[in-house]
Amino acid sequence: MNPRKAYPVARATETAFETISLAKLSPELARSHFHALLLANPNYFGNLIDSEFPAVLKISGDTAYESLGCVGYNPQLHQLRATINIKQSGGYSGGLCTGGSEEYVRFYLSYDGGATWQDQGLQAVNVFDVPGPKPLEYAVSLSISPKEEFCFLQNLPVVRAILSWNSPPPAGSPNWPPVWGDVLDARIQVEGFELILLSSLLEEAKVKLPEEIEQVIDLGQTIQVAQPKALSPIDLHKLYAEAKVPQHRYLAPALASAAGSFVSASKGVVSQTAHATVSKSAGVFAGISGINLASLVGDWLSTKGNTTYEQLDCVGLDPNTSQLVGVLKVKQSSGYSGSPCTAGSQEYVAFWVDWGSGWEYAGTTSVGVHDFSSIAAGGLEYNVFLPVDLLSHAQPCFEGPKTATVRGVLSWNTPPSTTNPYAPVVWGNSHEGLILVPPGPFIGDGQQVPVLSAVGDVETSKIGADGRIINATTITTGAHYADAPFGGRITLAGQISNPTPGLKYRVMKAPHGTAAFTPVVNEPDGLTLVINTFSGGVWTQTDQTFHADGDGYYPYQNYSPDHFVEGELLGAWYSTAADSGNAYDLRVDLSVDGNPAHDIHSDVVTLLVNNETPTAILTPTFGECGKVAPGDTISGVFTATATDFGSFGFTILPPGPANGVLPVPPSGASVELGGAIADPGVVNMAFALNTTGMDPCGYSLTLGVWDRTNVNSGQTSNYNQDSIGFCLQVATVS
Repeated sequence: MNPRKAYPVARATETAFETISLAKLSPELARSHFHALLLANPNYFGNLIDSEFPAVLKISGDTAYESLGCVGYNPQLHQLRATINIKQSGGYSGGLCTGGSEEYVRFYLSYDGGATWQDQGLQAVNVFDVPGPKPLEYAVSLSISPKEEFCFLQNLPVVRAILSWNSPPPAGSPNWPPVWGDVLDARIQVEGFELILLSSLLEEAKVKLPEEIEQVIDLGQTIQVAQPKALSPIDLHKLYAEAKVPQHRYLAPALASAAGSFVSASKGVVSQTAHATVSKSAGVFAGISGINLASLVGDWLSTKGNTTYEQLDCVGLDPNTSQLVGVLKVKQSSGYSGSPCTAGSQEYVAFWVDWGSGWEYAGTTSVGVHDFSSIAAGGLEYNVFLPVDLLSHAQPCFEGPKTATVRGVLSWNTPPSTTNPYAPVVWGNSHEGLILVPPGPFIGDGQQVPVLSAVGDVETSKIGADGRIINATTITTGAHYADAPFGGRITLAGQISNPTPGLKYRVMKAPHGTAAFTPVVNEPDGLTLVINTFSGGVWTQTDQTFHADGDGYYPYQNYSPDHFVEGELLGAWYSTAADSGNAYDLRVDLSVDGNPAHDIHSDVVTLLVNNETPTAILTPTFGECGKVAPGDTISGVFTATATDFGSFGFTILPPGPANGVLPVPPSGASVELGGAIADPGVVNMAFALNTTGMDPCGYSLTLGVWDRTNVNSGQTSNYNQDSIGFCLQVATVS
């Protein structure tokens, strides 16, 4: 087959592709030329539905290089996580000292069993060619805001994750098949309301207030839900009287409490005094009829690693957040100490890491689980996470890859051992995985060094020396930027190796290439951080505001696995219009002894700022007062420009009577974003709106123009618009 007849490519490109024969490429060679092949033919791999381009090499859902391991949700912190298995030593666009390639995951939610899907967003992780054992286990995380219900209503949506290597799954396309990658669905649990509208509560209770009471009550006020109650052993015995939940399951926490420390941490053997200790604490079980303590204790002590109710299936590392991740499956509908309106129970996971010298305890985390009237056959998928200090274990990329083995130990409602990674658990199991420690500067034992890891929610490795984003997906928001400057509120994230409470740091800024560094402070309002704390077996998340001292130093809050800052945020710089077109150098300084001259400095990152508003001009040609007859064509010209042009698009309001009609062209995008428009955009470009198919109505036609700037740290881009109004009406006969 002659490629020149099949694909509309430029002559120079045709010659190059003819030389390597597009139709005869092996899958391995096709992978190495992935983007070039898609440029020549968007359907080269035959994974597009209803494409006008013929398939050449049919590859769809190929998992030879990467695949999804597990997908789960943390209902307490509203976070989706997926683990990714990297299976080969090559095929990822380069080693650790290169840019490598991206593994993209787009998440969807369905509340109707998969009939419809709601796009939740995109995340990505950087991967490389790494020799040695496989698979390497990665993870990605995404915070979401799912639809909540009352706690007594089952809210168990389906989550879908689409993994795609080096090509982001398109938005709003839940059935899109990746070339390399796969699709995984899982059922999750969404927690109930924490705050309830009074009007919603009355509606759910089917209560109609008398009119005179409605007039004096604010039905829009919110009510704080009651603190969930932990069920006692007697409550649990009554709850499971008719269920097939064994006593040594639902009474396990009471048994463990009564027995005390019955496991030898060093040897993992059952103490011979456990029977006697429980027997002496028989008062714990007073009031429970038909209980045989000897039999109960025997069943409990003989149960080891039972996975009937829960099982840890995946562990991995999210290098974007420096967190170990585990995904576990809850298999039964009951046996978890109560419904979502109660405190339920905890699934604990202790993480251990072998950095090369044997197991080191990293910490324990948990996620809350509950009973439901019924669950799907596949169970419910939950995730747990634990921050880990990666900096102190990193090595430079030129020294080669450094891997570590992670062991997760799952234990239901009783924390696992913190001194023995192989200590047996009653209900749960263990799972191990291999992770890649992200490369970084060498840091000595116990040395405390600040590292600036992300700016504007973009990894610093994805920012060029000119201060522009090369090509990256933001860490938290999942937005994609290419050849882009920064604007608005610019967040700065990073860590300090071997952290301890009491450290002080400050963010410093200087005009590019100068030594005129000054502190970036957020005073007098202060710096508000989201602090995650693990206490009493549960995670809590609070907003806390911190103030800089006279020299611009803030207290470091990301100092332990059970007290860390969401997103590893260190500060925020509010850039202004006066900064546009200028580049600035940023760094983090760690205070050593209170003398700024002795501070330890981080790496320096350069940013280019653009807070300019794009140009949007819409110039139509109509008749008198914008009156148009159905079927007429509105024509004219428009200008859509920006220093860093992103895209333009037309919208018509109201959309209903417009019936989907849009001007030609309806939209366009920058070449940097996969389109065909070069900077600075289009000037006096012709457009035409054929009103055929639109209902008679008054309309507004709006031209929206976006640039490529990363504004407000992955939230948006600089934007402008211009609108015209017109009236589509049928002429009246006098």
